[in-house]
Amino acid sequence: MQGFISNYLVEFGHLAVFTAFILSIVQAAAPWLAGRLETPALARSGIMASYIVLILMTIGGATLIHAFVISDFTVLYVASHSNVELPLLYKVTALWGGHEGSLFLWAWILSAFTTLLAIQGKRLFPKRLPVLLSVQALLLLGFLGLILFLSNPFERLLPGAVAGRDLNPLLQDPGMAFHPPMLYLGYVGFSIPFAFAMTAMLTRWETTLWIGLIRRWTLFAWTMLTIGIMLGGWWAYYELGWGGYWAWDPVENASFMPWLLGTALIHSITVQENRRMLQTWNLFLAISTFSLSLLGTFLVRSGVLSSVHAFAVDPGRGLYILMFMGTVLVVSFGLFLAKGRVDPQREAMSSSMSREMLFVMNNVLFSVLCVLVMLGTLYPLALEAINGAKITVGAPYFNAVLIPFFFLVILLMGVAPATPWRNVNLSRLWSRLGMPMGIGFIAAVIMFVWDSQAHWFAFVGTGLVAFVLAAMLVDFYRNARRRAKQNNDNIVSAWFYLVKRNRRYYGGMFVHLGILVIAIGMIGSGLFRQEQVVLMAKGDVIEIGGEKLRFDGVKQFKKDNYFALQGQFALLGTDIVLKPERRKYPVQEAPTTESGIHANWARDVYFVIGELVDGRYSVHAYVNPLVQWIWFGGFIIVFGIGWSLSQRIREKRA
Repeated sequence: MQGFISNYLVEFGHLAVFTAFILSIVQAAAPWLAGRLETPALARSGIMASYIVLILMTIGGATLIHAFVISDFTVLYVASHSNVELPLLYKVTALWGGHEGSLFLWAWILSAFTTLLAIQGKRLFPKRLPVLLSVQALLLLGFLGLILFLSNPFERLLPGAVAGRDLNPLLQDPGMAFHPPMLYLGYVGFSIPFAFAMTAMLTRWETTLWIGLIRRWTLFAWTMLTIGIMLGGWWAYYELGWGGYWAWDPVENASFMPWLLGTALIHSITVQENRRMLQTWNLFLAISTFSLSLLGTFLVRSGVLSSVHAFAVDPGRGLYILMFMGTVLVVSFGLFLAKGRVDPQREAMSSSMSREMLFVMNNVLFSVLCVLVMLGTLYPLALEAINGAKITVGAPYFNAVLIPFFFLVILLMGVAPATPWRNVNLSRLWSRLGMPMGIGFIAAVIMFVWDSQAHWFAFVGTGLVAFVLAAMLVDFYRNARRRAKQNNDNIVSAWFYLVKRNRRYYGGMFVHLGILVIAIGMIGSGLFRQEQVVLMAKGDVIEIGGEKLRFDGVKQFKKDNYFALQGQFALLGTDIVLKPERRKYPVQEAPTTESGIHANWARDVYFVIGELVDGRYSVHAYVNPLVQWIWFGGFIIVFGIGWSLSQRIREKRA
């Protein structure tokens, strides 16, 4: 009976998704048919279609999750990515553990965002809403066509498998359970600014009338992408056992590129809201950011990359994704070149030294960074396609080429908030930045005295971070003092009042603070890491980075669907024991590592246990300074975005 119900549910889910495909065609065609048939009411049918499509996609997703939970191995996708002994959490998250399910998740999230857009648009922009929904529906059709006809997660396996092939062991981790959905919320979230840009060019919708509407969508998408990237780095740090968190892997770069242009878009929107400028930039960035999200999908899902993140698939699917992405790029950028230009006089700068000019420089820097990352990511693929040569572009290229540009971005973070709009008074600017520049110089000198053999990145990075932190403090103090004088209040109370009153501005400052904290963590962990590889027997002691650890042997046990060998390393002088593991998943016969980490604000002691060699275990030991600052900086960024977005809630209550 259970099998009959399961079969019925899976087929019902498949039918629901196919129906969603048909309704998406209706949604996409509605505004154009309404204009051709002169029936305005027909355009509104796309709104109802968007609601129904979300319901149908939810039914399809729920039936797939149900099939995973009950281990229905008559579904090929379930049999390929699950096992009877797989823990419940990973049975649910296995939905996005492979190619077909991850694409389904993308389409599911896209349908949800389209429905939210429809709800918002009925009240705020009803005349343009049908075209917006049509753009979203066309994107959804591209993914549904791939899901239904080339990468079908509902495909049957008859007779069904006995136990299933199990989920990729690297994905059986909480970090990877939540990392892909966060990335997809970011990727797909950028489809909304893209749809606004396309609608504006198709319907001659003045940019200034809608740019404020996409700010919150852009901030949400950027925040989700940031969380996804941070979760991915955190997972790579403790799961892969190499002591690092970012390796410039091509798939890491695929998520980083839209993050860079998304950052530029957020700043560019601010300029247009304040000065009615950079309209062409905003159209370009909205299109490019989402296009890079599609590029990330192509890189991961087409099988052109070898990566711990990538899913190899057959060439037919890769060709479809490439054609779909190419169509979006040609149509969107063709429309931009034809209709995206704005009167140059409206975009003219009143001064070459003003805050808006610094924002333009910011856009240029982030665009250059994106191009450099794209070059290092795609050049090896292009070279291999042309002559079969295989090369690897790794950390040396990216660090040498990108870090100087990141330093310029950090410099702008300190200068731009102190620079007024329109025109700048140089003497007043110097009065605001003179002391922070001195503090930055002193910090760089102190770093040089402390370790003169360090890379020049350490001196320059330390000086820039200190400069920006000092500039932020000066800005906070100046504003709070002015408020305190006006109201006969103390500076602390005045500052809290300002932070509460102007949440958008100070939320942005918190985000900048989070970036600086991350920069501190990266400088410390990237330039001052220590590591050793040794063979250890029970009772041996290793000393690294001022820490001493004693190897107290190993334990072996079975848990869930894997066997584990767990090392015991006592941190001498404390009661702390590090417990790195080597796990073996018998179904896939794949080993994984779980690092043993003791962390505080100053450093991480990081151990990985390896193979048994002549009666001793191979041990890889690291001391990574300031790594925890990276994760803490991520929390500050998310808090800052939340604080900025709460401005609207406060205004509504008022």
